[in-house]
Amino acid sequence: MSANWKNIAIAEAQSQGADVNIVLATVDAETGGVNQLGDHGNALGYGQVWPKWHMDAFRFAANKYRLNLPTTLEGQQQLTLGNDQFSMCVAVYVIKKIWNEQGKNFRQFSLSYVGPAIPDGDYNRRYNIWLVYQGVSGGSSNYNTGSETGTSQYNVNIPTSSYGVDEGTQKLGNVLYGRKYRVLVSDSNGTALDVSKLRCTFKIKKTILQPPNFSEVTIYNLSANSENSIINEGSRIIVEAGYEGDQYGLIFDGDIIQTIRDKEDGVTFKLTILAMDGERFLNQGFVNFSMIKGQTSRALIDNMVSKATVATELGGISDSFSSSELTRGKAVFGLAKDYLRQLAQTQSASFYVENGKVNIIRATDLPEGEITELAPSSGLIGIPAQNDQGVTFKCLLNPRILINSLVHIDNSSIRAQALQAGSTQILRSLDHDGIYRVVSTTYIGDTRGDDWYSECETVSQAGLMPGMMNTVTANPW
Repeated sequence: MSANWKNIAIAEAQSQGADVNIVLATVDAETGGVNQLGDHGNALGYGQVWPKWHMDAFRFAANKYRLNLPTTLEGQQQLTLGNDQFSMCVAVYVIKKIWNEQGKNFRQFSLSYVGPAIPDGDYNRRYNIWLVYQGVSGGSSNYNTGSETGTSQYNVNIPTSSYGVDEGTQKLGNVLYGRKYRVLVSDSNGTALDVSKLRCTFKIKKTILQPPNFSEVTIYNLSANSENSIINEGSRIIVEAGYEGDQYGLIFDGDIIQTIRDKEDGVTFKLTILAMDGERFLNQGFVNFSMIKGQTSRALIDNMVSKATVATELGGISDSFSSSELTRGKAVFGLAKDYLRQLAQTQSASFYVENGKVNIIRATDLPEGEITELAPSSGLIGIPAQNDQGVTFKCLLNPRILINSLVHIDNSSIRAQALQAGSTQILRSLDHDGIYRVVSTTYIGDTRGDDWYSECETVSQAGLMPGMMNTVTANPW
């Protein structure tokens, strides 16, 4: 059996935050990893998904890969069979949705995904396949996380009411060895060129502040045809990087704004690609619509994102975002980013785009998900240093460390900030619990060199207010 579908499934599952084992097991059980039609043409792709029941999944995949979604079943069949990434994206979306809705119970998941009339023999077959990917019942899986029960020992969700670091959630199971990466360049139709086998270097800067996320990717010694294709038709670049195991995922997905052809020496050619996250939405996303009296700011954001001339997706929106209603109608015309930035500022929040998704968050919001434990044994490089806002640090490349995510660093390993002679600088204490929120991260890598690390800037925060804030409504970013 070809392993290529597994690579696509793993990458897509990690991109969507889905359970890798249930995705692999379901696709294996449904089609054996073959992108095909079933049920007289009604069930499509790797996951045998019916558009009739799961059109939201097809819309999500079309929006993610910026494809036009046909309105007819025949057109949807052609799109699904002709694009493996699209097909897998649809499958993962549905699998993740049903798996979470059924409380991650395999029996309930099977009854919902396949149907309540699933024969016992088919259920047992699917269950045994799942056990293999879990690494149970004598089976073994290349994608197991190392836990004896097949469950990731550090994929632990910290309850939002308690932001302490639980014992055993540190990265101890996987050794950070064996770089893993993928670099894709696609045209406006979604046809991608995989250049991962060539030498690639990248520097990707992401921030929660005003500047958009930016990347500089250099590809060495492309063929003349491939180079011309990227220069003339390249529209989007995707970079995934990390290590074999759990520490791997998407680190950049953005629009190409410039390509530069150059020579490093007499025999080494290189093509540098400059890209910006959400560039088309930020600079070409115009809106022109009217809001009626009584609609909320959240509804205004939804319209901004969906009705822009270059539509995009919603990421994280603050739960505390005002629900106050418009006292009168409002006409909206101009760039969506200008309105979103104004809305964020009125709510003491920050607006940014990450991997094509619009996010508006406040300093008082608690990020969801796990806290990343940083220590020399889990990839920390050198000594973290305190600054006016929080702590800066360097670690082995880690796609789990996103902007607006939380990390835990032992305060005893942090170099304190030095007081400048003659200044009125205020020395601030380190966070009491050693919890810091990432506000800026830079990924630096060379697929055939030494560079493979992340550099991050953080603010002090442990589920409370950042130490530098004077009032509850202040926005330090």
